[in-house]
Amino acid sequence: MTVVTAAMTAAAATAVGPPTSGADLPGDLILTTVHDGPFEAGGTGTFSIDVTAAPGSAGITRPTEVAYHFPSGLTPVSASGTGWRCRITAGIVGCGTRGLVAPGFQLPRITVGVAVSRNASGTLTASGRAVHAVHAVRDGMDVVDPSTATDTSTETAMETGPAPATVASTVQVVPAPRRTG
Repeated sequence: MTVVTAAMTAAAATAVGPPTSGADLPGDLILTTVHDGPFEAGGTGTFSIDVTAAPGSAGITRPTEVAYHFPSGLTPVSASGTGWRCRITAGIVGCGTRGLVAPGFQLPRITVGVAVSRNASGTLTASGRAVHAVHAVRDGMDVVDPSTATDTSTETAMETGPAPATVASTVQVVPAPRRTG
């Protein structure tokens, strides 16, 4: 099992490598990935993605979006988590939630199943990020989708929050055992 952790900072900190790194960085979100590798070529594997509100932060008080990119050789085939709406498009898993948590607490885990190519080998790197969803404020009121606003006479201010929490996770792919007989 490999665990990789990174925290959201103004400079978008990135951490790579087992067993953990970046856990004490300041920020609003902490993004952690775990996988059950090494993976076998032609087999399957699982990545788990956790988003935590950093201790000392205001907690997760707005919708959160996670995007996780898988390299050639790893194909995401399923993605889910309690309270998350997930989609898979061209090797990218995108999940969003309106879940709220207090500082130091974690949103429900996202679990991603992957198929490993028969031709995959060596070390592969998957990477992801978590952000507070961008939303707009119009006359002091939240606008869920600013593109659908009908009154264009009032300026809309976009709030993006801090830079995203990012993380990269490497996994070793080993050859499938030779079948004899």
